[in-house]
Amino acid sequence: MDLLTRPSFIQAIGHISSGNDSHHTLIYAEINHAPQVASLLQGIGAEERLISAIQHIIYNRIKNLPNASMGKLGWNRFAVILKLPAKESLEIAEDLAQLLDRQTIDIDDVSYYPKLIIGVTPLAPEYKTPERILAAIDEALFQARRTGNSLVKLIEHDDPILHDYYDSLRLLPTITEGLKNRSFVLFAQPIVPIIKQQVMTGQKYEVLLRYKNGQGDIDSESRFLETAELFHISREIDFYVVQEFCRFFAQQHPNTVYSLNISGSTIRYSPFIDILAKEFKQFGVNPEQVCFEITETVADRDFEQAIHFMNLLKNRLGCQLSLDDIGIGSSNLANLSKFNVDFMKIDGSFINNFLVDPYSELVVNFITSAAKLYGRKTIAEYVENAEQLEKLEKLGVDFAQGYFTGKPEPLFDPSLD
Repeated sequence: MDLLTRPSFIQAIGHISSGNDSHHTLIYAEINHAPQVASLLQGIGAEERLISAIQHIIYNRIKNLPNASMGKLGWNRFAVILKLPAKESLEIAEDLAQLLDRQTIDIDDVSYYPKLIIGVTPLAPEYKTPERILAAIDEALFQARRTGNSLVKLIEHDDPILHDYYDSLRLLPTITEGLKNRSFVLFAQPIVPIIKQQVMTGQKYEVLLRYKNGQGDIDSESRFLETAELFHISREIDFYVVQEFCRFFAQQHPNTVYSLNISGSTIRYSPFIDILAKEFKQFGVNPEQVCFEITETVADRDFEQAIHFMNLLKNRLGCQLSLDDIGIGSSNLANLSKFNVDFMKIDGSFINNFLVDPYSELVVNFITSAAKLYGRKTIAEYVENAEQLEKLEKLGVDFAQGYFTGKPEPLFDPSLD
């Protein structure tokens, strides 16, 4: 089977998109969980046979379509150009995903069940460059991957999500240079007790990250964290925050509990715990004064790894833990009970609406009841007014965080250290 090489394929889509023919569409397929599957195979040869078998299934499905061409753009990625409108191509892509769903591939007497995630985009002249086409199709794959196996995502040149993608692409050099030059500043927002009888040992704050530009102005609006997640540099952000927080702690010796956010990529990085222990020891950080926040979505997505990671933070290092953004993940009682956290943070989207929306109030009440059942404290995010605070007190929520109870203030500027 002759497949186009990556350079030849990119040249082909560039040539097509520069013309006026609107009836060409790109289908971009990725074998989902390929690294995990590959790790189960015995040797490179077995891995190559599996990829080749999937390649043949895709090729046999598209080979008789008009003017179809296929290329291999990565070890687990294949691309197909069809001379068909987007609607028909989308149907073929969905059929291809379902076809793979029904397949069983046997390699060395072990059965594998391949899954595809697929991005689809018309090769429109509005893209202007092949690089923009590949950026768009990569974003389509990212959206499909977040949803699950065997999903197909159509994206077009004027899709609003692409504007966010291009904005993030432009931010990427700023992030990498900012980390290198220590241009990101630590801010802190207070987390205050709602119930007046609430016992607290010291104050509690969440550490937030802000970018300081060359003129010394603070940028709190740009999508730095979303960009870091999109381009897989969230771990570098986490490391930066930990290192600079430790430097702050060594200088100030505060009698305060600080919450630091942790991304999914850091949870999956096993050396982090040892690195963290070394940083704490070097700078004299008391682990009991550090609370790590992990979002419910991340914890659900990597459930077993998150449980293991949390246990190490809490039992080995002695840190506190907070489950963040509860309500937008599964909010499954069975799962919530397994997270050995000290705090449950109710997502701010429910706090924004719970005075007028019965469903939002129900979610807040549910999370509060679950927290009490498991002996956890609750924190409400985005508290903006006295009415919300009064209602939260009636519902039994323990702590509040938001502009009404305290705005983020500068904590530590690494560039001045």
